[in-house]
Amino acid sequence: MSGAYVTQDLEGLAPMLARLNGLGDARRLGEGLANIGGLIESQTRERFDIRETPDGDPWAPWSKAYGETRKKGQTLLVASGAYRDSYAWDLTGDELRVGSNMVQAALLNFGGTEDMAPGPAAVPARQHLGLSADNIAQIEEAMGDWIEGMAQ
Repeated sequence: MSGAYVTQDLEGLAPMLARLNGLGDARRLGEGLANIGGLIESQTRERFDIRETPDGDPWAPWSKAYGETRKKGQTLLVASGAYRDSYAWDLTGDELRVGSNMVQAALLNFGGTEDMAPGPAAVPARQHLGLSADNIAQIEEAMGDWIEGMAQ
């Protein structure tokens, strides 16, 4: 997946994933990771509605001049919804990634840098990739429930 993504180890899931491997069917690990991918994708898209970082900080507002160019109903990072909807999960082997393949993804998530042209350099970070403590708890709970359901 090109575009932008972040990496995060979910150490709390290690025992659950090991248990999946121990169930004797390698497909189970893939199913579990796919479930996690779908949940993280949903959590990431939700940030476009609540407009805050995984740490709970509000996104920087539009500049006054840029805000005046926006149409009614447009919000931070959401004009048509195409960018928000570009977020998807991808599973290769036992590596799960959630991100966007759109070229502007890194700029919109991490913000501009001094070595960029003046327009992009001025874009503030509006982090939407990553996991909050609540996100991690939701993932661990969902996976625990799923594994318990399989083991019965």
